[in-house]
Amino acid sequence: MADISQAHITNGGVSSSKHLAPDLSRLASRLEAAGNASEVELRLACREVQQSLEGLARGLMPGTASDLSLRVQRQPENPFDQLLPLMKDASNVVLCKGVPPDEYLPLNTICFTVKKWDSVDDVQTVNVDAASTMLAQRYPALAWGQLKSILCEHTRSVCKPAASDWAIALSAGSMSALDIAIAMFLNPGDTILVEEFTFLAMIDACVAAGVRLVPISCDSSGLCPESLELVLRSERSAGRVPKLLYTVPVGQNPLGTRLPADRYQAIYDLCTEHGVVILEDDAYFYQQHNAHDSLADDDGSAVGDLENLGATFAAIDHKGLVFRLESFAKMLAPGFRLGWVTGPKRFIEAYEKLCYISTQQGSSLAMVCLASLLSQWGRDGLQAQLRSLQLGLRRRCRALLRACEAHLSDLATWAKPQAGMFLWLKMTRPTPTFSCEALVESMQRHGVVAMPGSFCSPEPGRAVPYLRLSFVTPEDSYPEGLRRLRKVLLELSLPLKSSEEAYPSG
Repeated sequence: MADISQAHITNGGVSSSKHLAPDLSRLASRLEAAGNASEVELRLACREVQQSLEGLARGLMPGTASDLSLRVQRQPENPFDQLLPLMKDASNVVLCKGVPPDEYLPLNTICFTVKKWDSVDDVQTVNVDAASTMLAQRYPALAWGQLKSILCEHTRSVCKPAASDWAIALSAGSMSALDIAIAMFLNPGDTILVEEFTFLAMIDACVAAGVRLVPISCDSSGLCPESLELVLRSERSAGRVPKLLYTVPVGQNPLGTRLPADRYQAIYDLCTEHGVVILEDDAYFYQQHNAHDSLADDDGSAVGDLENLGATFAAIDHKGLVFRLESFAKMLAPGFRLGWVTGPKRFIEAYEKLCYISTQQGSSLAMVCLASLLSQWGRDGLQAQLRSLQLGLRRRCRALLRACEAHLSDLATWAKPQAGMFLWLKMTRPTPTFSCEALVESMQRHGVVAMPGSFCSPEPGRAVPYLRLSFVTPEDSYPEGLRRLRKVLLELSLPLKSSEEAYPSG
């Protein structure tokens, strides 16, 4: 570790300041050298020094305002936070509303049916009473109470947050939560660490925000702590201090990996030493199908109960440096456009400040309907729904793997997914001229669609001979789909050497 990593909180106090000397000396030298150069170089040096000093502050005092963006620090508090408790008190005469009168809101009651997890034909009816229906037509702060209560208890029992002051807030879906998280933690020019292949919309959001993405190598188990340590050292020696690590630890998109329990602590310790906040995007946490194991496709023992879904960064976050994102999009349905975030109180307060002027944490109608559904299901019903989803994904993943073995074994390699909905293929002999454009053109000719690997790379312009396949469509479509994909990969692959066995055409 760099010397500064030793200058950390120990036994309630900061260790000797002598560990800061190398970093402070380097920063002084950087400014001195820039002072004799151009004005542009001086400005660049000042920016680098500013970021480095902020990083030193985060390392010495994790959990201070320096880990939040300038936008959050400038954002005023929501003035309605002072009025909302008074507005909810039925004994008060409320003269500050800015919505149509209740009697002119059109919905009276809501009734909908849901499919049962153990039957394709049987359905359940969910009724939403008049009082809750009225709330569904009001602003979210008046409607989210029941859902937030359900999710607090769920988070406490399933994720077991370690932060002493943890709290949750709702989100208007996973992408909205990511966008707000970027605005919470990062200023233009800041550095974010990401897995070497990651969620494509997150890459685009970071580019739009003007932040610098630095990839961290992964293997068949996910993010490598050793690679993270090397990058942190390299960034530190170059005078740059990463502010955020974005990771998808379970069902990594696009890799399909599940981070082993021992890596959580190793990664968390490194981030704590360097004052790096962890943005834990666990949208696929409830899709742990374990298709990589040796059990049968439909073996119910292959998937865990809610209490046994494994490690999270939030569960070891005693320093208050983890902001966790979860979403109903991947566990129930994306159309709800709802999720929730978990973290120490200061993170939740910052998040809510930005929601106040944007999403207001989602749709009141979706909140009320979802709360009614989860309340009627209870914990057992939710668990049954999730087990059904996990086993369904397990069967489809296995079917896709068999189709790949039958049609692509001489053209690509892959690791069996442990969670999520994706299979990551690596072409074994791409042509020197392989490109994303050529891949898309070939797929168009042959009537098949997979995601080009370059979409998931934070390094623009890099040739990425990978593809992301999903196992969401019906299983009977995979043989024909893979036959078509084989034609695509053949066009973009070098021919076999004469000594190698040709792939059977049948």
